Amino acid sequence: MKKQILRVGLDVPLTRLFDYANNGFKAQVGERVVVSFAGRNLVGVIVEITDTTDVPENKLKVVQHVFDGVVFDANMFKLLNFCASYYHYPLGQATIAALPLRLRQIKPAKTRKSYAYALSRPIDIESLPKRQAVLQRIVLALQDGASVKPSLSEAQLAEISSGWRKAIATLKEMDCLQQTEVVAMKAGLQTENVEPTLNAEQQQVIQSVLSEANLFKPWLLYGITGSGKTEVYIQLLKVVLAERDAQALILVPEINLTPQLESRFRSRLSEYPLATLHSSLSESERLQSWQLASTGEAKIVIGTRLSVFSAMPKLKMILIDEEHDSSYKQQDGMRYHARDIAIMRAKQLDIPIVMGSATPSLETWHLAKKQQYGLLRLKERAVESAQLPKINCIDIGKSPTEKGLSPILIHEMRERIKRGEQSLLFLNRRGYAPVLHCSACQWVAPCVRCSARLVVHLGQKQLKCHHCGHEQRIPVQCPDCGNPDLSPVGQATQRLEQTLVDLFPTANIARVDRDSIRNKDALTGLLKKVHDRDVDILVGTQMLAKGHDFPHLTLVGVIDTDTALFSPDFRASERLFSQLMQVSGRAGRAEKPGEVLIQTTFPQHALFDALRAQDYEVYADALLDERNAMQFPPTSYFALLKAEASTYNQVLAFLNESVALAQQISSDVMVYDPLRPQMERLNNMERGQLLLQASSRAVFHQFLRQWMPQLRAQKLANKIRWVLDIDPIEF
Repeated sequence: MKKQILRVGLDVPLTRLFDYANNGFKAQVGERVVVSFAGRNLVGVIVEITDTTDVPENKLKVVQHVFDGVVFDANMFKLLNFCASYYHYPLGQATIAALPLRLRQIKPAKTRKSYAYALSRPIDIESLPKRQAVLQRIVLALQDGASVKPSLSEAQLAEISSGWRKAIATLKEMDCLQQTEVVAMKAGLQTENVEPTLNAEQQQVIQSVLSEANLFKPWLLYGITGSGKTEVYIQLLKVVLAERDAQALILVPEINLTPQLESRFRSRLSEYPLATLHSSLSESERLQSWQLASTGEAKIVIGTRLSVFSAMPKLKMILIDEEHDSSYKQQDGMRYHARDIAIMRAKQLDIPIVMGSATPSLETWHLAKKQQYGLLRLKERAVESAQLPKINCIDIGKSPTEKGLSPILIHEMRERIKRGEQSLLFLNRRGYAPVLHCSACQWVAPCVRCSARLVVHLGQKQLKCHHCGHEQRIPVQCPDCGNPDLSPVGQATQRLEQTLVDLFPTANIARVDRDSIRNKDALTGLLKKVHDRDVDILVGTQMLAKGHDFPHLTLVGVIDTDTALFSPDFRASERLFSQLMQVSGRAGRAEKPGEVLIQTTFPQHALFDALRAQDYEVYADALLDERNAMQFPPTSYFALLKAEASTYNQVLAFLNESVALAQQISSDVMVYDPLRPQMERLNNMERGQLLLQASSRAVFHQFLRQWMPQLRAQKLANKIRWVLDIDPIEF
């Protein structure tokens, strides 16, 4: 009788699967296994089961353990195979990376069970110890006079007191408690039960999507800020989830957008269990959410880019919010783009996918204009009385700034405070100042590990590198000339916050950046204060630029954008326009009119003309014409070979050999000379890169399938770090 052979995908940088003999375990494709590889035990996933192998019988290792439960079905393997092929990445590594961390570990993955509690009989409050106030409060919550109330979840008990566990233990000892295991998904919040009235545009969009809800169709939902795209998502899900036993996946670009969206979906779709997947969750919480999605219990899954690989057996619709956002592109491991993977997943499952944005990416806009995607427009704000904000530029060449703020902007903020309205100042640079400078010898504080300058964090008396994480104390004198007169130069959020405190001592000022928002509840709490009008002025980075709805915010000030106007990155102007349109959209979303003031030295720049006109379509079409003339994406295709080593000579030798190999394969792919990226050294590693360009995607990938094995065979390939980035967005 032939041995059963399990073909296993492992988290190793080799482009093949590995054969192991099954030693009597009951095994299925998609289950996890423990196997021995190169002297260590690894968790792998069974990709195929066969009875043949090319491995000699005496060298064939045996599977050590098979975990119960399929983690990936045939549809997910189809998607993972596509990823491995398109991104030229090992299938085993792609498969393991798609799992939650707990499922990649040999130790059995366990989720913490959650319970609801009820009293089995009434309790006389007077009989309880007088000093145990928490116990008394919980008993009162679990009963009403002489009758027992319905059970309370652990989350509800925690709202009563953080010491609820001790009280529950006491009730267990009294033998008067009923305990029931529950699925640990938060109940729907009852905070937004008013059904908004849809305008004609929203109704037309919903009808268009639902008319083709049973087949693959990519839709671009192009809607101005405040046009009610989220309400469209909710109405679509109401129909899709009600008509069948279905699931829906909602992708958001960043964690900070999750709480607000989650709250709205929980309140408006409270009958459907919802799970979230993002990096702020603990590993136990992430595993629990992933399992709820994989069993079909969670009907709605909201997550960041990795959740595009969530196992969802009943998936019937995918929604992508802010589809243009660069956060959807993974920048380590497999360099996938979650939007593109979501589109392929929808195609394989034959389901619709809706991509929403006020400033669509040029790639998506290009395909919509070619009618490969359906184009849906929302040109009006959802609140009938709300108008688009007026956008104006302040020429800081003619109106000099005081500590980074122009007199006009200061005056307008003062007026908003008098009227009880809110202002937002946008500065996409955290810290106190971007440079520490010596006025005597012109020294600036460099990072010792990167080709970057250290950022001043004055409150912590630290200099920090925002690229590699290096930190050091602020020196008391210049290390080059000994001058004690070192000064921070330039504006960042902490310095701007201090300036505002000095200018408006009675105002409530809040800062939102990665330094001030360190845990998953901090942003939610701060946003609540904004909605409760406990904040007069908000200072923030791009964390505040999109997705948030502040009804009392009427002024947005943009502090510094000029550096992005003349960037060597060909996508810089697209990103800047999108960012400014998004942050401008925070103003005037309710009845009160909004205004946006942009401080710049170049008020007549074409980008600002387009912003003032608030006409994305005209600007996007102009950018597409530029890209087409330059033969840049989306009308051509790029790949970037990135390499790094302790010395640049090794990097250059590897890249030069790669050029020579490429030139032997095809003349249809243009291979540029090796160059250093903008960040030449990162974390003590010297970096270089090689750009490849082709006019045909099919020709490009045919070339790459021949070229990649030759790259791996190079002598230097195992001595340096290198990766191929398909469709790169950073150079």
